[in-house]
Amino acid sequence: MSDVLRHVVESISPASAAHAEGARANLVAANAPVLERLAVRLGAAQHSARPRAEPRKIVVAAGDHGCGDPGIAMGADHPTVIAARAIAEGGAALSQVARSSRTPIVIIDAGAREAMPAVAVRLGRGPKRDLMREPAMTIVDAVLGLEAGIALAVSLAEPPGLAVVALGAIGVGSEVASAAILGAITGRAPAGLGDDVAELAGARGAQMTGAGGVEILAAYGGPETAVLAGLILGAASMNAAVILDGHATGAAALIAAALAPTATGYLIAAHRGNFTHPRILAHLGLEPIFEVGLGHGEGTGAAMVLPLTDQVAAVSGRR
Repeated sequence: MSDVLRHVVESISPASAAHAEGARANLVAANAPVLERLAVRLGAAQHSARPRAEPRKIVVAAGDHGCGDPGIAMGADHPTVIAARAIAEGGAALSQVARSSRTPIVIIDAGAREAMPAVAVRLGRGPKRDLMREPAMTIVDAVLGLEAGIALAVSLAEPPGLAVVALGAIGVGSEVASAAILGAITGRAPAGLGDDVAELAGARGAQMTGAGGVEILAAYGGPETAVLAGLILGAASMNAAVILDGHATGAAALIAAALAPTATGYLIAAHRGNFTHPRILAHLGLEPIFEVGLGHGEGTGAAMVLPLTDQVAAVSGRR
């Protein structure tokens, strides 16, 4: 673990149970269980009985995994590029939700295989190797990815600050990686996923039980996993709430929690999701705001929680 990573991990204090109860009490009269549940998570993360909804950002990290490499150059037709372009050009569902909630989207090129839209901020170390054959990345790459995510969190928190960040991820192979990381973190191979490769990856991951978070990240994670995990750690160290979307953001949360267990108190699960995500949330002890499964986790589900944070702040008497 690098000095930067160690410093950030050690600076994450436990989320505040007292402020969580205060935030809940402020919402009781509204008789809105969903808002009350959200207020508890926001209050605990922000260490305030009157949690804020702003300033906030949506961050979508793009990263391709070697296990999903199509074997040919696809250029602008690559699925990751198509998804990023739709977000950048405003045609994606995420873009529409972001506009309605007045929330900026930051697209991060953590390691896409093909050229990303010009608006994407490049932070990563490039696409990763096939985790089914060899470690996905080196320890150095894993640490640098985590540090890039921490630096991103610090940048997002520049005045006027950061109260909430909603996460999304795009990139091929993330399903397989999430199964491997889940297996390594829990020590159990996830079965019944309906994907033979992912289940085999989960079994491989389970053989690595007891390893540290950085080692698991290097073995099975992708570039977006590293950046998002670092972003979670950085945000938690500054008392900002982090909203998760699908399995790729959940995999990053597993790594962050392995490095800093107290970071779990700063996480909010937008929805139950599908594939490995329900099991990830169960391991993290998170109850979703929405009891539905939404898409592949490009950020739409997490962004849908943002208008609810406005309501929590309004009822609590704070914007």
